[in-house]
Amino acid sequence: MKADSKTKTSSRDKGDIWIISNCRNPATDLSGIEIVPDDGTLKAYEISDIAYYLLNPNPIEIKKRLIGCEIHYRQRRWVALKNAFSKLFPQRLRRVINADHLPPDVLITNCKLKIPPLKDSDLQAHLAKIYESLRSYDPATKRLPRLNLRKIVHIIGICEDVGGNLSYLKLQGGAEDKLKYLATNMSKDVAVVLRRACQADGLFELRGFDFGSYDAQKSHCLIFFLKNGSPKLGVLKADNQIAYWLDNDQPLRYLHLLEHSINANPNLKKAFTLCRTGKARAIKLFFNRKLEIDYSRSHFPKVYEDVLNACNVNSNQRNLVKNSLNYLQIGVSLNYVPLSDSGEDRLYTHISVLHDLRALESLRNNLPQVYSAISKGAFLSEAGRFYLLDSIEGHSYA
Repeated sequence: MKADSKTKTSSRDKGDIWIISNCRNPATDLSGIEIVPDDGTLKAYEISDIAYYLLNPNPIEIKKRLIGCEIHYRQRRWVALKNAFSKLFPQRLRRVINADHLPPDVLITNCKLKIPPLKDSDLQAHLAKIYESLRSYDPATKRLPRLNLRKIVHIIGICEDVGGNLSYLKLQGGAEDKLKYLATNMSKDVAVVLRRACQADGLFELRGFDFGSYDAQKSHCLIFFLKNGSPKLGVLKADNQIAYWLDNDQPLRYLHLLEHSINANPNLKKAFTLCRTGKARAIKLFFNRKLEIDYSRSHFPKVYEDVLNACNVNSNQRNLVKNSLNYLQIGVSLNYVPLSDSGEDRLYTHISVLHDLRALESLRNNLPQVYSAISKGAFLSEAGRFYLLDSIEGHSYA
């Protein structure tokens, strides 16, 4: 069997945004890989560098701002013993018994100034020096060297993420090493290692992908087959050996949904282009299978306004259409921060509302002209038959 990997595709411009191609016949020898599909059938796709990153199960590195720490102190032996036995007493007595428990200290820096990128590198360096000197006056930073190492049992870093969300950072080394790291890096961006790009089902971290090196003419081969009744996905390296395996075909569906969303929604494609050209920083990609937008209480999306007007649909029939829109929705959302000279960060979100054509089965007989017009814009893939129902965008301060 044959398939391409890491090839140049002349049909695409270098800056085109794409995710996955349609299924095609393999074109490169795969005899070196011991693959025996259940039914002898193997599908092959071309995927872009973006798709390769989204599927990759290996760790990624991103940047988060370190803004503080949580310091846990060693408890006195008699306090620890008392805490253990307090579980035997009623809730009201536990508060009295545990009164001597030493709670952790939480130190949060007051230095949250962000220096915007400047064209003058000398001025940028000068402002950085001033900012560094001001950090020494921060109460949290000043307290770190005064802490008693003998009393500390554990130290956890606290990071501020985009949107103001806080998260813990595991620090390496002993208590002294951790305090030195905090003193050096407090209120700065630090490297954080995540297990993989996929953080949860349908949620992907994009900050680990280098959009600056993205080349639309590069592609990788993704193979898909059934083994012992279960789906199996493999992505190939340039030498046609397996780069990594996946035991779940849900990511393949996500790739098709994203490909269609980018092609059908100009706003989403523009947002990805901003990230590719360095004018924005991509944050997260989310496939929300529980979007549940209630269109019965709002206006029709534009795609339906045009179709309903053209088909002369009356008010009662319009209500039937609205009821069909509230089911089988999937939201494909991209979070990103445009890079501005002012340094003001705004978190933008673009959502492509995709609708499963199966939700319109009631219209097939009652309003066949409407069903036919909408189905012409649907695409067919392993994800099913979907079309772009709506496009939503908004922003908040990051």
